[in-house]
Amino acid sequence: MGLGITARLLVQRRFFPLMTAQAMGAFNDNLFRFALVNLATFQGLTIFGLDRELMVPIAATALTLPIFLFSAVAGQVADKYDRVFIMRRTKFVEIMLMLAAALGFFLNNGLLLVAVLFFMGMQSAFFAPARNSALPTLLQGKELVTGNALVMGTLNVAILAGAGLATIYVVREDAAQMLSLTLVGVAIAGWAIMCLNTPAPPGAKDLKIRWNIVTETIRVLGFAAKAPDVLRPLLGVAWFWMLAASVVTLMPLFTAAVLGGDETVGLALTVIFTLGAALGAVLCGVFTRGQDALIFTVLGSFGLVIFPSFVAITTLGWAEPDPDALMDAMAFLSDSDHWPVLGALALSAVSAGMFMVPMQAMAQRRAAEELRGRLLAAGGIMNAASASLGQFTLFVIGLFSLPLQAAFGYIAAFSLLFGVIALWRMTRAGRNGR
Repeated sequence: MGLGITARLLVQRRFFPLMTAQAMGAFNDNLFRFALVNLATFQGLTIFGLDRELMVPIAATALTLPIFLFSAVAGQVADKYDRVFIMRRTKFVEIMLMLAAALGFFLNNGLLLVAVLFFMGMQSAFFAPARNSALPTLLQGKELVTGNALVMGTLNVAILAGAGLATIYVVREDAAQMLSLTLVGVAIAGWAIMCLNTPAPPGAKDLKIRWNIVTETIRVLGFAAKAPDVLRPLLGVAWFWMLAASVVTLMPLFTAAVLGGDETVGLALTVIFTLGAALGAVLCGVFTRGQDALIFTVLGSFGLVIFPSFVAITTLGWAEPDPDALMDAMAFLSDSDHWPVLGALALSAVSAGMFMVPMQAMAQRRAAEELRGRLLAAGGIMNAASASLGQFTLFVIGLFSLPLQAAFGYIAAFSLLFGVIALWRMTRAGRNGR
């Protein structure tokens, strides 16, 4: 049944253009962001003469800050106007932004590029609640988990492709030309494909939009607090993004200081994590039976207990590697002693993908139509906040002089909590997984 739903959705105008345009936008976001970070790290790109160590957090903040600022307004817009119309408009804005980015790359102007990154974050802030609130309108109830799985799976592949291509482009002599052609071309193609999608009517067309971002952010979070059946899965999704940010922050240092690998090993682990999360999402979509699929969240939660714990316990006894003799990816992967840890890391990523997809679909299904955009925008705010907290993982570990493996311990502990709660709710009589 899951395979049939998957095959059907991949040829439907009500879904395939949205999924493809979303993936192309994620590709552009990451191509641009990683190109900017690499240029700042290795080729001296800066703003106001700041050190390269400051450019990475500036870039990260420039992309996430607009989500805090504009998600509440974006949620109102998603409730008032046709959601597909909003996505078409935001994709058109992406073309303008990529043209500005092209100018920034040709001029090697760090300030212009960071400004474009900020507006890309704003564009994403408006696209995300429109997309999330459109899916329950465009898809039937039994298709919702599969649809979310396909969106997340293609999203992860697009992120990996964008990051990888950025690394290749920035070392070329014609980097500005290649980045510009790719960014603008993909933006135009994404807008054209999004224009093919069928409409997704709004839930509250008479809504009066309020533009005070502070009061509306509080109001939107209040809507979520008053809808506990929606808030619970939103919190689960937020935990996923905190976990992902923690892993991204931790992995470079863990690779060097514990695994004894160089940057090519770090790249290999990034590929494993990204594709693993995509695989977990797709497996969830393929094998679901059209319900809330909370069983996959339970399985994913306990996977995030078992496999990170295995990594932590196994590596605690390893000798500290020589920082001047780090292994490259070929040497690291050819050593069979590393395979159990690599397998556990890969299965952790698969578990994370399985955990997240039913939560997202559950929130979409339960959100009242007239409030759906604003409720899911509240989820976007919580995701951004939790991802920002996840980036402080290394700071907390250093503050308390803990071993790096402690991060895997806290991932396992919180995942156990989520797993027990999900299992309890799934087994409650008469609740059907709610």
